[in-house]
Amino acid sequence: MKKALFLVAALMAVTIQLSGKITLPSIISDNMVLQQKASVKLWGWAEPGEEVTIIPSWGKRGYSVQAGAEGRWEAMINTPAHCIGQSVEFLSGRTGEKLKVENILIGEVWLASGQSNMEFEMKPHQKDKWMTGMYDWEKEAADANYPGIHLFKVEEDWEHNTPRKECKGEWVVCSPEVAQTYSAIAFLFARGLHRELQMPVGVILCAFGGTHAESWIRDEVMRQDSIYNRVYKNYTPEITAPKGYQHKVPAAIWNAMVNPILGYTIKGNIWYQAESNAWRAEDYAPIFTQLVNDWRSLWGQKRLPFYFMQVAPFADLPGKIRMEQAKVWEGKMLEDVGMPTAIDVGDSLDIHPKNKIVPARRFLQWALAKEYGKAIECEGPIFKEMKIKDGKAIITFRNSKGLHLGNILPDNSVEPAGPQEMARYLHIAGADGVFHPALSKIEGEKLVVWSPEVPKPAKVKYCQEDYCKGNIYNGAGLPAYPFAISM
Repeated sequence: MKKALFLVAALMAVTIQLSGKITLPSIISDNMVLQQKASVKLWGWAEPGEEVTIIPSWGKRGYSVQAGAEGRWEAMINTPAHCIGQSVEFLSGRTGEKLKVENILIGEVWLASGQSNMEFEMKPHQKDKWMTGMYDWEKEAADANYPGIHLFKVEEDWEHNTPRKECKGEWVVCSPEVAQTYSAIAFLFARGLHRELQMPVGVILCAFGGTHAESWIRDEVMRQDSIYNRVYKNYTPEITAPKGYQHKVPAAIWNAMVNPILGYTIKGNIWYQAESNAWRAEDYAPIFTQLVNDWRSLWGQKRLPFYFMQVAPFADLPGKIRMEQAKVWEGKMLEDVGMPTAIDVGDSLDIHPKNKIVPARRFLQWALAKEYGKAIECEGPIFKEMKIKDGKAIITFRNSKGLHLGNILPDNSVEPAGPQEMARYLHIAGADGVFHPALSKIEGEKLVVWSPEVPKPAKVKYCQEDYCKGNIYNGAGLPAYPFAISM
């Protein structure tokens, strides 16, 4: 009996040794999109010590790598200029087993990450009622038959302990059926990029509603910094589980959703998050900066642009968060970042404004201008200088060509305001710091601000309320960024 058991065990060991089975993560699969003209990372698992040969259809050479002690292997593969209909074969050196990934596009790959406004689907969601659907979703979804766009969605999940190696998700070809249940902003961004560049586009959606920035950062990073003490204290698994807020535990989303796709070569990241950090906004700038720096170091790319949305105003959302976001960009706390703004398209009654076309377009403008060299404006007017003359504040901006007051229309264009209209959510104060609603007018490319109540102006602020709707624009139809200034 003992001999028989020994023989069975021996045969099992030989079978395992000879199996040579290659396993790939879900993100490396049929329909995937690889970044063009780059050295892209491919990885997977095999028996420890197994030699894996990777043969791309577009090259004349194969790449051989060996699985490490834990069975993981990875290789950097050179890609050509954009093209379609490609494939990659993975061969086991031990058994000759072949695994083939097909219908690969080579083009531009972007990550779309953040919380609910990035996750927000085009079509009203049957279960998650907060996803009420974007304006004109039927029209936009109908225009989604694009085989040159492939989309991946990391399924929502969380993990409170060890970073996971794998996530749930699959690459799918864009179609009206796919688009209507995909992120509205991510789809619209992908469609715009595909149309402008006339090349394949892939987007990886990695978003989870209600998550604060700390959900997206590694535990090892946060444990070294006292700035995270408050969130560790208030968002333990024991506290969050009864409320169904397990995704708010620090590092929970990093572990379950980011680590499994870490290193997949991308052009850049569009990020829409900060709402959940608004009630402790004073910490956001250093926390977000640390998040970006850590992602960049781990992604292993020389350059990883981050374009992040300045969150849309909402009546119950502390407006201070927008100024803290601005510190990162305007204060040059990070390189290769940009901040489109949703200051003029918020909804006072809903933290999830249904206008997704404008934020998606502004993400697109940043990408086209900064990453693809398109001669388009992507920045609205940014405060430059204030001078006082004859009891009035004279404010100048950068990016102020065509400065005017306007109103955003249902078709998302900007209509110039009438001659009697003034800048909204604009206030002025003297040295006493007591603010009064301001009168204003545009003179050339300058904003002139005054109030009969303030004979000696010393301070001006614009769009500093929790809810506001900016109406200062430049000639490109881009809104001025909020500001608060003192002499």
